[in-house]
Amino acid sequence: MVLWSIIGGACSDDVSSAHNESGNSSSAGGSIEIIPINDSSSSYSRSSKTVIKFPNIIEIKTSSSSEQKSSSSTKASSSSSSKPQSSSSVSSSSVSSSSAKSSSSSAPKSSASLRFYDCDKYDCVTIDYLNPDISYGEMLDKRDNQVYRTLVISNHVWTAQNMNYEIESEENREATNWCYKNDPDNCKKLGRLYAWDAAQKACPEGWHLPTVDDWKELLEDQSCNTTQSDDGTWIYDCAGNRLKATDSWDSQKEERKNALGFSVTGAGIRFEKKDIGIYEAAIFWSATDTLSFYAFAVIFQDNENSTLLGAIDKENGFSVRCIKGKAE
Repeated sequence: MVLWSIIGGACSDDVSSAHNESGNSSSAGGSIEIIPINDSSSSYSRSSKTVIKFPNIIEIKTSSSSEQKSSSSTKASSSSSSKPQSSSSVSSSSVSSSSAKSSSSSAPKSSASLRFYDCDKYDCVTIDYLNPDISYGEMLDKRDNQVYRTLVISNHVWTAQNMNYEIESEENREATNWCYKNDPDNCKKLGRLYAWDAAQKACPEGWHLPTVDDWKELLEDQSCNTTQSDDGTWIYDCAGNRLKATDSWDSQKEERKNALGFSVTGAGIRFEKKDIGIYEAAIFWSATDTLSFYAFAVIFQDNENSTLLGAIDKENGFSVRCIKGKAE
């Protein structure tokens, strides 16, 4: 089993030097690293100006002065093979019976812009990052009247957008879910960021936070090669480009076609009360925890074709997708 630790919300001079010595440029705003750590310990040591090589190290570089998309060029990875694709048409079970206009067996393929719910009456989540050629279903969260697009993929009904349900903090307790940079527009476009305990409450009745097995099934279906490294990290080659949205990422890659409509966006993450990595990374919680302070999560990165799965500290703020039904 692998545990991941996120270090360095903003690079100090020593950490920046280590990045530069390793051949990677470090922006003025710094970077964070997500690293595997041993099961027996949640601590690590780092010498000044010394490059410490961890297996499968991941860097999420943040912009130096603004959160606007950069135009820097990146090395593109391409998938080496293809697999049969999952169906993207969703049954009317993902839409309330009073609002669904047709079942998936009889409805023609439609544009993502077509709605089952009246957006003048309900709060419809943006469709900016969806595949316009996919026939999506919809889910109404009756708790706050927000409407999310849904799709069938890997034999399950998933939300095709990140959850934006605000969970109120208990009295005299710190918040457990946030908009990136406290900007409501980021919540509307990219969903909220949740600590793991709050993520358990993000999905409405009849839906659940995906288990680690739910995520594995999805990622294995979309992977051209699945491996597990010596440290325990699961690596799903090709799954990144197959599941990411074409937009909302710093780089534009031709192989990132969002053909299945799952539309992973670069929503960023929250680490040590700092919001970083918008348009550069997205991490999703699973419902499966391990030990006391860690839970399994899935990492997507702008410049990585592969998707990783491992365990990360529960206090960090990550995105949430929901899957229909009860967790098994």
